[in-house]
Amino acid sequence: MLTFENYLFELLIILVPIFIFFTYIFKNNQSKTNLLMLGLLCALSVILTMSFSSRLPSGIIFDLRHIPWLIAFLYGSNWVGAFIAVLIVLLRATIGFDAGLLVALFVTLIASIGITFVIGKYRASSFYQRLALSALFTVVNNLLVIVGIVLVIDKSNLNQLTSSLSYFVVANLFTTLLVIYIIETLLEKERNKVQLQQSERVKLIGEMAASVAHEIKNPLTVVMGFTQILKGDKNLTARQLSSLELIDSELKRAETIIYDYLSFAKSKPVEVEKLNIMEVVNNVVEVTKYHAQLFSVVLKNETHGNYCVKANRSELTQVFLNIVKNGIEAIEKDGEITINFRILGRYIEINIIDNGKGMSEKEVSLLGIPYHSTKEHGTGLGMMVCYKIINSLKGELNVRSKQGVGTTFSIVLPLAGK
Repeated sequence: MLTFENYLFELLIILVPIFIFFTYIFKNNQSKTNLLMLGLLCALSVILTMSFSSRLPSGIIFDLRHIPWLIAFLYGSNWVGAFIAVLIVLLRATIGFDAGLLVALFVTLIASIGITFVIGKYRASSFYQRLALSALFTVVNNLLVIVGIVLVIDKSNLNQLTSSLSYFVVANLFTTLLVIYIIETLLEKERNKVQLQQSERVKLIGEMAASVAHEIKNPLTVVMGFTQILKGDKNLTARQLSSLELIDSELKRAETIIYDYLSFAKSKPVEVEKLNIMEVVNNVVEVTKYHAQLFSVVLKNETHGNYCVKANRSELTQVFLNIVKNGIEAIEKDGEITINFRILGRYIEINIIDNGKGMSEKEVSLLGIPYHSTKEHGTGLGMMVCYKIINSLKGELNVRSKQGVGTTFSIVLPLAGK
């Protein structure tokens, strides 16, 4: 017999593993650890909810197995979702080889195949769109269950059957919306936390720049001037000239670092305009193609369409140049860099994909922090400039990488219309 207490217990079984995962375990990527932990927690939810299922007066078995199955697909991967689907069928088989097992097999198979075709749209949608899509998934799944039940169950008491099915649909729909809302709220909290940390980093660098850059710049300019004078002396030996060249090179590198710092200290607003993203990318590809040839790297520009954003042309170009050059230098031998677009509702996602040496999860998490760089002489300031610019445009810069496979930089910006 189903009671409200039974339902609350089922709900608790679903919510606790999800809360643990998205609060303490989740990282903003699809690493093997991420997927494994999500799969195990969803499996635990399925086992518990089916172990403590209730039987409705009409004979229908009620539980919330649909919820962890849905979460496994939407926030894990197709393989994690398929694993949970197989688990559901196997657990149902332990109850008995009857008509209910055929219904479970039919519904799970059809629903699992169907969701794989629309999962990409879900992940590219906004908060409220995700709520609507998850509700749609639940209703369709429940309709499949109802069709299966109507075909095999004894329909002698239609009133009782109708009441049970109505309760089944409403309970699943309400729980799905509640769970998705909680997950999206936790994810939004994590995104805000990351953005806040990034803002604090930018503020820190700005303060450092304001306090030391000008003090260093003046004596550095004097030293560089005298270096140029000494290089013009005709009595220099080859060794002395080589030493002066090295000094000059290192002084220029120091000057570049200072200018990177100064870029954070600038507080005046920059002029923005409506930019065609494809034109900006084409320009970056044209500028970097000779640098790519030196590293035997092929640049593939797969952008198309006249999509516009509001940004400063120089700053946005700087972001693309930094990322493309980093990708070129990350490829140790012949390789390629692909640039493409993807439209996400009112946003555009620009993907810069390289097949270089890739980065570990720790290296990805340190991107944009001063003096953390995967390059031998890197300062990490270039990527920090990129994060600052993208944040000022109300966009996102996401990085996915795998060692030995490559790295994908995804820049998400609000569209300004065609």
